Amino acid sequence: MATIYQNLQTLISRQEKLNFNFSLFVQENITRSWWLTLWLLILTFITIRVTISQLVAAPVITAVVLIIWLLSIGMVVLNEVTRQHTNISLWLKENLYNSITNTQLTLILTLLIIAGLRAFYAYAWVNASFETDPEIAAQLEFTGANWGAVIANMRNLMVFRFPKEETWRIWASLALIIVLGIPSVYIYQQQKYRRSKIRSALTFLWILSPIIIFFLLRGINEENPLLPQVNPDVAWGGLMLTIIISIFAIVVSFPLGVLLALGRRSKIRGIPAWLTWTVALGFTVWGLIYSTPPNLAAARSTSEELLSYWPLAIPIVAFLFQRYFNGNVVAAFSTIYIEVVRGVPLITVLFMAIILFPIFLPPGMQILNTWRVLAGFALFSAAYLAENVRGGLQAIPKGQYEAADSLGLTTFQKYRLIILPQALRIVIPAIVGQFIGLFKDTSLVAIVGLFDLLNVANTIAAQPQWLGVRREAYIFIAVIYYIGSAVMTGYSRRLEARLGVGER
Repeated sequence: MATIYQNLQTLISRQEKLNFNFSLFVQENITRSWWLTLWLLILTFITIRVTISQLVAAPVITAVVLIIWLLSIGMVVLNEVTRQHTNISLWLKENLYNSITNTQLTLILTLLIIAGLRAFYAYAWVNASFETDPEIAAQLEFTGANWGAVIANMRNLMVFRFPKEETWRIWASLALIIVLGIPSVYIYQQQKYRRSKIRSALTFLWILSPIIIFFLLRGINEENPLLPQVNPDVAWGGLMLTIIISIFAIVVSFPLGVLLALGRRSKIRGIPAWLTWTVALGFTVWGLIYSTPPNLAAARSTSEELLSYWPLAIPIVAFLFQRYFNGNVVAAFSTIYIEVVRGVPLITVLFMAIILFPIFLPPGMQILNTWRVLAGFALFSAAYLAENVRGGLQAIPKGQYEAADSLGLTTFQKYRLIILPQALRIVIPAIVGQFIGLFKDTSLVAIVGLFDLLNVANTIAAQPQWLGVRREAYIFIAVIYYIGSAVMTGYSRRLEARLGVGER
């Protein structure tokens, strides 16, 4: 208000003619074209209707918003005329009030957002029920959320069917993370601990912690140590399973992705062309003699007859292998793996892990579905992470490689000390974005029969006592996913700021 008053005084006291042409302003911003004038008339009508409706629904809040909107417009106009902008008025002018359209849209969107927040507050709190007894909740008259269903199923949402007598395993795992996390916040930020034994020991414990937590949650069967004491396929579920899948996939896929990226860009000496063609022709002749005739005799259609000549494809593969990879097996394997995995959706990989993978196991050997899903997530994520890392490697100037070679560093030292730190620093936003997507994609395990957080939320609506209660559970898990994503985003920003990512 003081700024507005001062500018009014300046406007009144100034004798010289102000550099403002009202007719030109109207011509440029209102009557420049017939469609602009029509649009502003329609927008003004909408603004008036929205304002009136919100004044009726919430008169006090709407009146306050309207007053602030008018005062801020007045401040911007006055400061623009007097050419004495403050930081606030300049920001408002450039971002919210840079045109008549944006000025009105600012009011409309503000009122609609406040209306949405009021409606959600009424639904989630004012008119909601928190009664966990379904019989009592059925007798209550409420029009909002039925949070009692979520509260009553909180243990299911967190750990699902994990045995109550074994809950100490979960608390022990959380205690281990807290014990390691508290000193890590201080030690990893202090430069004096950079090469200390304390930091090395703490890093070693962090690397060892997933194995410790795995055996804590799995347990060891006294009769057969190879069998779990707590069956993950049955007991693991809810938020616990979601976090386990996310952390396992992140931890395992990161080194795999880095290796795949390095493998795809590797320039190691490949298999000589003469050796490739010798082996290829040998296998081709062997296939045409021993495989093609019996397959032709057993063929039942033209397509099967054509498939009988599969050995003829071997020279084509040999040609492509030498043409695009120069005999480099590592580059060929890394490239084919990345492109094949990236070419199929994640749900396909999960179905293959559950349905097709057991076909390749020896008779009598079984692997739990949970382990297959964990492996599927890690292998799928590694392919996408490899491409992110490869982008970082390509962004490193060639001079960095030449400088490392001139220092006499080995290939391992060159990538560990010079190339990879710079490449990974560049792609931190992309990697964290992928990890956030991976965290949310864990909900797909519900399709293959595992009870993650989403699948447990779906079971609430099927319970007889809470039949049809869906929105509350979905809102709850949406908040959980948001918190997890926000934590990773916040850590990413802190890491980027500390490493100077994006600075020039």
